[in-house]
This record gives sequence, structure tokens and C-alpha cells, in this order.
Amino acid sequence: MRMGNDRKTDGKEEWTKEEWTKEESLVSVIVPVYQAKGTLKDCILSVLEQTYTEFELILVDDGSTDGSGEICDLFAKKDTRIHVFHRDNFGAAAARNFGVRKANGVWVAFIDSDDVVSPDYLDYLTDLYKKRKRTVDITIGGYASVSEEESKVWKKKNEKEEEEIFSMNREEALNTLLYQNYYMSVPWGMISRRELWEKVSFPEGTKAEDMGTIYRLFAEAHGAVYGSREVYHYIQRKTNTMFSTSGVRNPDYYRHSREMVRFIRKNHPECIQAAKSRHFSTCFQILSETPLRPENRHFLHLIYKDIKRLRRGVAKDTKARKINRCAAGLAKVGIVPLHMLLRIYYGIRCMRV
Repeated sequence: MRMGNDRKTDGKEEWTKEEWTKEESLVSVIVPVYQAKGTLKDCILSVLEQTYTEFELILVDDGSTDGSGEICDLFAKKDTRIHVFHRDNFGAAAARNFGVRKANGVWVAFIDSDDVVSPDYLDYLTDLYKKRKRTVDITIGGYASVSEEESKVWKKKNEKEEEEIFSMNREEALNTLLYQNYYMSVPWGMISRRELWEKVSFPEGTKAEDMGTIYRLFAEAHGAVYGSREVYHYIQRKTNTMFSTSGVRNPDYYRHSREMVRFIRKNHPECIQAAKSRHFSTCFQILSETPLRPENRHFLHLIYKDIKRLRRGVAKDTKARKINRCAAGLAKVGIVPLHMLLRIYYGIRCMRV
């Protein structure tokens, strides 16, 4: 998929060193921390080892009781760029919102405490902006999704492999997000202008808060730029939220996804097909994770009802992902056999990670 305005940067679009001042270049890196003793050190070190030095690291200790807060304090004593805040446990959404309120940078970057980033992470993301038009408010990099074992060695991208970079206006960026091409509905792996977060915040007190947030962020941005270099290391762990709390998370995930469709229909109708495709994908994932038990009957009925309602439109949508269009064909078989097929598919996919 290539954007309509994809092109090589010319001299008129580039920022000069004089224009890229120290004040304009400060990035606030926000890391919500909760019970992350085993992974936090590697995460922090990956930030401190950045080749890009104009950043502050905001560590929001969200009521940890495993010693994570003490680790944050030890690092703060060694580096003045680190700011630590200890709070009661209110969840990742509240921690991120709090971090944004404490941020001093023009740019905001989120990193999860159990992930790491490459040494050129911030350099790459800021450089993408400097090479694009000033109407770009978000820059996104590629990511490597690996297991805990694979994460021990950073797999650098083959330098001979062609790197893909393209700019997008608001509609293109939002469509790309909702069609799930290139990047996901997550806050990490990108930097965004802090002023965007004056109008957008993570919904507190719910799970799957990313689903309720990122599309609104893109809807506020004038445009975005994407670069395919894998600079974020997303580590798939058995304790990751998406694997360990699906029973609690999925009702909120479904609610946020339906709200996304309503929001897009009202505010960005030009992206409604992409929004429907995204909700269709949400429903399939939830169906695969929800056991066929009597207590889940009503919830599963709602999920399957949406799948049936959307399947024909998704099947005909040439912009939808191939996997979504194939899934639309499978939706005819009925909820029980469909559920069994999905459990097998996602089980195999998780084993490969």
C-alpha cells in the first residue's frame, strides 16, 4: 500500500539546523511502571543509550510493590534527565495521562516497561519529522515483535533491505491505522506532538485503553510520516495484558471499538469503511479469546451479530487486509465452528512468536 503523496524529500521540505532548535527538539519519553522489576532495567538502559540526547525520561511508578519504584529512584540519582513520580495504582491509562501532564517536551514518546528500543530510536523518529512537511504531527517507526528468548539479541534490520518511508495527510494516516497496515493502535513506536494530548487522553478505569485513544490522536493530527526501520522491540510475554487479562479486557475492547466506529462515522465519514474493517477485526479477535460458556452467551451473541452485519462489506472492501476478507468468508459457518477455527488459528500464531 502506497500513499498518494509518497515521494522522496526535496530540499524545500527539510529543516535546517538553525530551525531545529533545542527547545523544539525536546522529547518527553514516558514509561508507566507497574510490577516491572524483572524488565525495567533493560527498558531504562535502552533509553539512556540513545544517540539522540535531547530527551527527558519520565518514570511513573503506578503503585509498584516489587521494588520497581526503587529501581526508578536509583537511575534518577545517576541521570538528571530522569524524573520519577510515585503514585497509587490507578492503571496504565492514568499513569500515561499523568506523565503527559508532567512532560516538558514538544514531543511525547511512550515506551512500555517490558519493552526496549534501539539506540537510534529517537534519532530515527525525529529525523523522519525533519525530512517532512511541518504539518506532520506524528512520526511512526517499525517494530519487531519477538519472544522473551529472541529479545536477548537485537535483530538489526538488514542494511541492504530497502527502507520504506512515506508521508500521509490526516485521512490517509487514519485510514492506514484503521485498516491495520504498517502500524497498530498502540501509543508506543512513535512520537507525537504534546499539543495533541491537550485534546486526547487515555480513558481511565478501563482495559484496552489504547483502542479508545489512538484513533482520536490521529484524528487530531494534521498528518503523519512512517518509516519501516524496526526501532521498537515489542516483547511478547505470557504476562502481557493481551494474553493474561482477555476475560476482563475484552468487554472494554469491544466497547471502545464500537465507539470508534461511531466517532469515525460522525467526524470522519470518509474513513468509515476502514473503521468497520477495524471493528470486524476486533470482533474476530475477541471471539477467539472468549470461551463458549453460558455466562458468555450474551456477549458472544453481540460479537457474532456484528460479525454477520459487517462481513459482506468487508469481503467487498479491496482496501481491507486479506486476512479480514478471508475471515468474512468464514463468518458464514456459524458461531461454534467459527470459534473453534479461530482458537486454532490464534493458538498457532501465538506459538510462533
